[in-house]
Amino acid sequence: MANQANQIERLSLIDRQRVAKLPTPEKIFLFLSCTGSIEYPGTEKAVKEIAEKLNMELVESEDQTCCTGYMLTCNALNPQLALAATARNLSIPESMGLDVAVFCNGCYGYIRELNHLIHSNPNFKAVADEALKVIGREYHGHVNIYHVQELWYRQLDRIKSLVKRPLTGLRVSSHYGCHYLVNKDVAIDDFKYPTFMEELYTALGATPVFYKERRACCGYSVGRGFTHREETVLPHLAKKMGSAAQEGVQLMTTTCPGCNVALDREQPALREKYGINVNIPVIDISQLIAFALGTPIEQLGFQANTTPVIPVLEQFL
Repeated sequence: MANQANQIERLSLIDRQRVAKLPTPEKIFLFLSCTGSIEYPGTEKAVKEIAEKLNMELVESEDQTCCTGYMLTCNALNPQLALAATARNLSIPESMGLDVAVFCNGCYGYIRELNHLIHSNPNFKAVADEALKVIGREYHGHVNIYHVQELWYRQLDRIKSLVKRPLTGLRVSSHYGCHYLVNKDVAIDDFKYPTFMEELYTALGATPVFYKERRACCGYSVGRGFTHREETVLPHLAKKMGSAAQEGVQLMTTTCPGCNVALDREQPALREKYGINVNIPVIDISQLIAFALGTPIEQLGFQANTTPVIPVLEQFL
């Protein structure tokens, strides 16, 4: 554990020196997540609460559509349509002169990848341009795409100063998610051994807990979740969540509502099918931050969780 603490300290120093030099947008377009806003709406609320406390203006648009990631994963959508949808979605904030913030690893990964394809391949760019021409839109590529967790990390010291409910003694563990860390060229931390969530826990007063399967995928890509749940997903989740339970984890945070679906919703099946004593609430890192900053607990949507959250947090009310 001492070596792990030293690793956090070393990575924190290196990464924060770099990240501290990066500005935080005062106004940014919020890209809404289908899974996040429908399955765990408290995540969207938490993002807005934190932004308000940090004096960051969020802009939305009813013209935004799904990122198309789910349909691409299931091979249910022609990739050309996904390119067109991405260009259209990004043309909205571009027309406002704004960058984009997302709170879903899936949205982050798919939008960044499709945006890269549009700009790196003239044929893909032509497909997107032709589709946008039909609806009178243009996309020139003048949009930066951020995950909200990166914006929060840039404000780590300020968040620490705004804590109203110190989470002293709460044993919290992380699940980072593949779709963010795989973007190792822009991820804010070491994609092999990330620690930024643990640094955020510490800023909130909580105790970071490491467990053996911490870096393991949730195993719940859409295709596997629907077609190979019994033989692939559940055994994998049993190993991951069982590992967290063995380390006495009281709460787990993610940065992706899709991961939440796996890690939260499947816990009853893990107890029933594998006899694993796991009852660990899983919430988004933004929900934990918003709670620590004083947001009323009833506004954070914890009633949407399968595994009860409030019993773990009520001691801090």
